[in-house]
Amino acid sequence: MKLRFIIVLALLGLIAVAGGFFLYPRLEEDPPTLNISPTPEIVGKEASFTLLCEDRVAGLREIRAELIQEGGTFTLLAETYPSGTHRVQKTLKVNPRSLGLQEGEVLLRVEARDRSWRRGGNPKMLEARFTIDTRPPSVGVLSRFHYINQGGAGLVVYRASEKLARSGVKVGELLFPGFPVDDRGYVSFFAVPYDASPQTPIGLVAEDKAGNRSHTSFQYRIKPRKFRSDAIRVSGGFLRRVMPYFMERDPGLKGNPLEVFLRVNRELRKANEQKISELSRDTVPKIMWSGPFLRMDNAKPMARFADHRVYFNEGREIDRQVHLGEDLASLAMSVVKAANGGRVVFAGELGIYGNTVMVDHGCGLVSMYSHLSRMDLAPGQEVQKGQPLGLTGATGLAGGDHLHFSILVSGVYVNPVEWWDPHWVKDNVEDKLGLLETGQKSDSAAPVSQ
Repeated sequence: MKLRFIIVLALLGLIAVAGGFFLYPRLEEDPPTLNISPTPEIVGKEASFTLLCEDRVAGLREIRAELIQEGGTFTLLAETYPSGTHRVQKTLKVNPRSLGLQEGEVLLRVEARDRSWRRGGNPKMLEARFTIDTRPPSVGVLSRFHYINQGGAGLVVYRASEKLARSGVKVGELLFPGFPVDDRGYVSFFAVPYDASPQTPIGLVAEDKAGNRSHTSFQYRIKPRKFRSDAIRVSGGFLRRVMPYFMERDPGLKGNPLEVFLRVNRELRKANEQKISELSRDTVPKIMWSGPFLRMDNAKPMARFADHRVYFNEGREIDRQVHLGEDLASLAMSVVKAANGGRVVFAGELGIYGNTVMVDHGCGLVSMYSHLSRMDLAPGQEVQKGQPLGLTGATGLAGGDHLHFSILVSGVYVNPVEWWDPHWVKDNVEDKLGLLETGQKSDSAAPVSQ
């Protein structure tokens, strides 16, 4: 009798446990988890976001996603799921035009229910408000006319109807970023590369936070320039004297001195230019300089910007390259000064350029000082116009003591002579910057510097 009673109790216990396992998911009180990524803030012509809903116990029954605007309801998702569905991930797309949404605020409401017996399924609701903005930004160019030399620089000053996410001047396929100077005022320093066609199209592009884009034209003229050709004799003495400098730094450079020279002049030069372009984009979004840039004191010009060099060895042409700066020579180990105020972004050895200092002047404008025998500053230091940076030298691919000086605009080399010219700086930069204070367009046409 006692044994039978124990068996009955055991069976009742098993039934209770089995019933508990069966009833537990049905009586769960925890709602599903619900997440939207990224959380929308502004939606332009189209946007998408990912909806993730999970319920590991009772499972999911249904999910509904709606947009609500001024009493109207627009359904994005309405689905029910079979038993055993514990995870749902959906990409929801919002196209305001196809949905009939208007400009302005919209409420996104997402509701999910699980398969619990409580309350017909535990509900979970998530709401997010965002703004519909499908209008492209309106941009007004304040600097009316722009004369740019081939291989030279220019500046566009403009105001926008709203804060922009991205903007700048497009020269052919190159984009030169714009930088904010006040609430809705922007500047974009741009360049016409030395090898660009005078017919290269130039325009201003802008994009707002919703991704709406606009293109604004402005008046400009590119003046063609003819650059010099220069024959460079690569002597055996030069090769024996200079090539060991590179072979010591790169054990992979093998071969006779002429073979090493060609690899340095082609491959290393290309790698150096890539690094310089990257470094010149490490810029602060403000103008740190003023007035014309300083030219090295009492220095004789030895090579000019965009000289097209033809290299000869024993009377035979061996290579062609373009010289992207001004070579200035004075006394050996002369003091090199910062051409204008800024911040050091690089100070170290840089391949064919030897010991080099690069100074960011803000808004994409960078000056470069190469072949130095000594460097007196480190990256991160701020410098004033005329502050010593180091001494001239013959490091890198240099035949003698001199300074190689370059200026770049957002990674593109430009003619430094323009930036040394007080009249060019006033007409093409300072007067245009003043337009942001008055908000008026310029009526004067600044002449192209010769």
